[in-house]
Amino acid sequence: MANGYILNQIPTTYGAAISLLVEMLAQAGWTYQASGDGLSGYSAIGKVFTNTGSGALGWDNSKAWARMQDPGGGRELVFQNGASSQVRFKYSPTARFTGGTPSATITPFASDERVILGSGTDASPIFSSFWSTAVTTGGLKFQGRANGTAPYGFWYASATTPGGAMNAGLTMDPVTSVPEDPDPVVFHHGTSSRVFCRPGAFGSTGAMTSTSWNTSTSGCCLAFMDVNKLNWLTVMPAQYTVGTTVNGGNLQTATDGWIIREDGITDNPFNTKAEALPIMYLRATVTSLASPFGIKGWSTLARWTGFARNTFLDTLDNKQWICVGDVWLPWDGVTTPTN
Repeated sequence: MANGYILNQIPTTYGAAISLLVEMLAQAGWTYQASGDGLSGYSAIGKVFTNTGSGALGWDNSKAWARMQDPGGGRELVFQNGASSQVRFKYSPTARFTGGTPSATITPFASDERVILGSGTDASPIFSSFWSTAVTTGGLKFQGRANGTAPYGFWYASATTPGGAMNAGLTMDPVTSVPEDPDPVVFHHGTSSRVFCRPGAFGSTGAMTSTSWNTSTSGCCLAFMDVNKLNWLTVMPAQYTVGTTVNGGNLQTATDGWIIREDGITDNPFNTKAEALPIMYLRATVTSLASPFGIKGWSTLARWTGFARNTFLDTLDNKQWICVGDVWLPWDGVTTPTN
């Protein structure tokens, strides 16, 4: 299948913003397995939506939802719209969303499901805030890409327009892992500067050892960390550091060493081109955190930019990559991004 894209789009309803994500996946070969419009419209086999506004068969109704399956017939995601700026997203790695009593307002259930954003139950969902700037003002520009080849990774992000400050994002990043890993992907979700999270923009301490990153919280990365897919835990994208001092495991201050993230390294001295640094996901071995610990894998979608760049405006390798926050993510090689 061809890749799916969101290219310089400015939606004006929250339903339209979610539709951009779902339709991007559909372009890349993901299929609607079921959906409900949050009112009375329901399909047990496909897409019920005909518009992105409110009212009958529209995406902009509270509790409107869609169940999407990847082109290989494996992973599934459920996307549900909530009240203003709120969503509930769920993930099933293999079992699929075939259980429960779905309806126009109730999402289906999977025996191995994990909630990426939100909480509550399918019948009584609790939604989580996603966009920190109102979509309805036309103040957000959206970009994204869904790969049309296995393992079907994707990213989706918004930034203020004009201005370009990161606002929200969702990424399914396939990782290079060991053969025993039953689900080699990492999910990112976040708002504001945490679109693609890093230790310096996460948790109460901003440290790799923060005890706040045990479960799903705003602005984090989530992955299964055991062969039985029972431990759905937060992992972190590691940074590059040059230094000799380790302050309680926290390499966040100037005295600890030189940290390469979005502001730590210039263009390559030999060819003056931007750097793109590989990213490793891991869970630090800290006794106060839930185990298991260790390396999840290496990102196949993202690369650190090396220093602060202009979100959505900077590109790399003839527009094959686009700057999203402090990472490079794959782009279409043609479109000039704007903010």
